[in-house]
This record gives sequence, structure tokens and C-alpha cells, in this order.
Amino acid sequence: MLLFPVGHASHDDWRCAADEVLQQLVAQMAEPGYAKRSRLGLMYFSRDHERHAQQLLQYLALHLPQVADWVGCSASGVLAMGHEYLGGPALAVMLLDIPAAHYRLYSGLAPLALSGGEAGFSAHSALVHAAGGQPELAELLHELSERTESGLLFGGACDAGPGRQALQIACRNEDLPSLRAGAQVGVFSGGFSGLAFSEEAACMTGMAQGCVPLAAGLEITESRGSLVTGLDGVPALERLLQLLGVELDGGDWQPALSTVRSTLAAIAPPGRGVERGLLTGEAQVLTLVGLDPLRQGLAFSSAVEAGHSVIFCRRQAQAARHELMQLGAALRDASDQEDQPQQPVSQRIRGAIYVSCGGRAGLFGQAGSELGTLSHALGRVPLIGFVANSQIMDARMHRLAGVLTVFME
Repeated sequence: MLLFPVGHASHDDWRCAADEVLQQLVAQMAEPGYAKRSRLGLMYFSRDHERHAQQLLQYLALHLPQVADWVGCSASGVLAMGHEYLGGPALAVMLLDIPAAHYRLYSGLAPLALSGGEAGFSAHSALVHAAGGQPELAELLHELSERTESGLLFGGACDAGPGRQALQIACRNEDLPSLRAGAQVGVFSGGFSGLAFSEEAACMTGMAQGCVPLAAGLEITESRGSLVTGLDGVPALERLLQLLGVELDGGDWQPALSTVRSTLAAIAPPGRGVERGLLTGEAQVLTLVGLDPLRQGLAFSSAVEAGHSVIFCRRQAQAARHELMQLGAALRDASDQEDQPQQPVSQRIRGAIYVSCGGRAGLFGQAGSELGTLSHALGRVPLIGFVANSQIMDARMHRLAGVLTVFME
């Protein structure tokens, strides 16, 4: 089994960062145990390097001629191995040793075909890099999931700041001659792009949310858009205050507001969303953005439907660390192949992609602690990732989550 090479660097000058990354990749490819001729390049870079994204892609393509396809995006934070580059310039590249028959690059210019619509390839799951703030993104993700056999999407949506969109990389083999000749290809903004994998690509995905449920789920009995006015047949605001143990003192709403600000709402199918005291991947965590005393309603950060359950919860550092350890261990153990009993489990994972949220940093303390926790669970495996405004798991967008994907032999 051959590991995926990974290179990462932090430098103000994009060329210096690229040279450092290339040196690491070349050194690893010269070592036994690493893939030598990977044809798929995955790159994440900070917003500091966005204005040089085209030059950066061209430079990497020129110096890594064996790589036929490039994908990636810019983000507010770049993750690689045990390093969390959250505030400054950064670049990370992973070379995935996956046969061309087992993946397809897709974008707005080259949409993913319907499942079974392309001879010799059927998408089983897909990595998604999306532009944040798109009103239609949830609908687009649902449509994309229907083009895969499993419906599994994983990845993230990023914003580049007010009035801007994060950049995406989607450069196919046929674009490389033009790219190397200096053409403006392979870099764009808006919509989404990424990689679709066949079942033979052998990847598994899981999610950690770091939230502790305060009680069992309550049925949403009345709602309109993002405003919920009924829970279990009781006015929603009254039911929430009862659950939180908040009493209004002479109409003073300040205690209620203070408590509500630390409360999150996870939406899930009826009777589901919690397992062993933690949220499952079926639960979509939303924020409470306001109270409506007149209509006794609760305003959520996204539209919800009557009939679903809402599970009120709070972020908790201990739960976040425990859940991330569980996630890493679960995927590590699932990669334990019976036909390789003599090989350490961590060495059966060829590489990993991790998408996190900037809001999770406070749960793990100092920089590097989140990836340190993950490394402790997985073992020292090649890892790359980015920080997204919204994390994508299945066809849903989540907040404050960590989405981990591992690739096996």
C-alpha cells in the first residue's frame, strides 16, 4: 500500500510557498511507501494567495507533469498534517494515487453525469467545493446527490468576505496544455466543483458535531419558513424557555436572550438525530437568530418543515474532543482489512481529507489541538483539508462540524 504525498507551507510569497510544497512532495515520492506517479492533485490555499491562484496552479502543473487533474479551493483556513493555518498565508497539496477510471472531476463547465449515464463510470460519492451564500445551494446539493449511487456528498462551502466569493480549482487533463502555455483556465468562482468517486475508490466519510443534546427531540408542529411557532403542540417560545429553565421576571427578556444565544437547534427526521448521547449525521445544526414574543416563535438560521424534530443542544469542548476521537477511531477501525492482519491499522489508510469550521477552534484550545486529537485517533496518516463556513455531509449543510474522509487501498 502506498501513501498519498502531502506538502504544506506558510509564506507571503506564493512562489516560495509552492517551492516548499514541491520540495516536500518530491522528497516523499522518493521514499519507499509513498505513491510515485499520482495523477490527481488536491490543493487548498489561503485567501492571501487568491490573486495569484492562476499562477500558482500553472506553476504546480509545470513542476508536477505527472498530475493530470487538479481540484481545490481557497479558504479562510488551510489544514495539513498537524498544522492549522488559520490566520495567515498557506498552501497545502496532496497527490492522490487513484486510477483515472475511479474518479471524475466535475464543475459548472463539466457537470457530473447522472448515475450510470457515463459508460464505464458510476459515481458513488463526491467531494464538493462550493461558494457560500448561494440561496439555491441546498437545492443544487440535493440534485448532485441524486447523481451518485449512495447520495453521499462531503466537503464545504466557503466565503471570501463581503462582496467576494472564494475561488475554486477544477482543471482537467485536456486543459493542461493551455494552462502550461499561460491560458486563464481552471480557476473560477461561484457554483460548486469537485471530484466524484466510484465505489472502487474505497473511501469512507463521517462527521463530528461537538454538540450535547439538552433533551429529546421535540416535534415541530407549526412553522413558516425559518420561524417555528409550535413545538409538540405548545407555543415554541414557551416550550423552549421551559426546557432551558428560564423564567421572565417582569417582562425582562435579557436572561432569556443570554441563554438562547448559547443554544443551538438540530433538525432531524422524526424520532431520530441522537445516538448514544451525541448528534448523528442526520441532524442539521442551526443557530437561533431571534425570538418572536408576539407570535411565541423562534427564528432559525434556515427554513425548517413541520413534522421534523428539533433537538436543542449546546457546544461543549469535552464532547467535541470525545466525538472527534470516536470518529477517527471508527474510520480507522473500519479500514482494518482482514486480508492484512499483520499491518498496523493506521498504515492501511492512504490519506485523509478533513473539513472543519472556524467556530470549532474554541472547543479545542490552542492551534493544532483539533488536528492533534484527530491524529491521535487515526495515527500519523497523510491529511489535508480546509476551514469552511458550512460543512457538507450527505446533501446537507452543517455548522460547527468536522467532516472526515479516509481513503484505503
